Amino acid sequence: MREHCSQCGLRFEREPGYWVGAVIINTAVIFVTFLLVFGGMALVTYPNVSWGLVLGVTAVANVVIPIVFYPISKSVWLGMELSWHPLEDEEIEAASLRIDS
Repeated sequence: MREHCSQCGLRFEREPGYWVGAVIINTAVIFVTFLLVFGGMALVTYPNVSWGLVLGVTAVANVVIPIVFYPISKSVWLGMELSWHPLEDEEIEAASLRIDS
């Protein structure tokens, strides 16, 4: 991932440990996905649930979706965090210096 935006100069990682929020969002999305996939497949195939198929599909989903969704969760986290913690004057100055150089 780039260190800062090439258009506005914003530094993406505003402080150490900044992306913990993105990890939490990613974890919440995979929990919801797991419940929907597992529950949906169990309901659709009830009463003859093929547990091996359910296990296989949910395992693949639990591996693939967090990897695919992680960059999106970073964008979501950055947007959420900027909404309640606007840029400080120092960050704005540093961003403008990055654009000028």
